[in-house]
Order: sequence, then structure tokens, then C-alpha cells
Amino acid sequence: MFKLTITLLKLFALFMFGIFLAFPISAMCGAIALFFSYLPLIWQILWRTGLGLMMLTAIALFLEALNNGVNRNS
Repeated sequence: MFKLTITLLKLFALFMFGIFLAFPISAMCGAIALFFSYLPLIWQILWRTGLGLMMLTAIALFLEALNNGVNRNS
């Protein structure tokens, strides 16, 4: 579960990096109005995905802590 969470966090970071690269490229090509029209959709995807990944990270850390506690007691 922890490896899955790490992989999803990396993909989320790549997605955010792509969005931040798309802004200056669209400004150079003159398509900034099109980018701004999609900005609310991008924002919805970003905050919902970020929130889900934060919850998944908390669950993975909790499960790892439980595993470490069980292994330490036995």
C-alpha cells in the first residue's frame, strides 16, 4: 500500500509540473484564453486528487505503523 501511495504521489507531482509547464507554453502560442477556460476544471481535479492522496497517505502510514507495532511486540 505504501509503494502504491508513493507512486500515486509521484504521478500527481508530474501532473502538477505539466500544468505549470503548460501555462507559459500556452501564453507563448497565444492560447492563454483557452487555458484560462479550462482552469476551473483543472483546479477541481487538482484539489480532489490532492485531498484523496493525502487521505491515502494517512491510511498507508497508519497501516505501516500497525505493522511495525505488531512486528515489534512479537
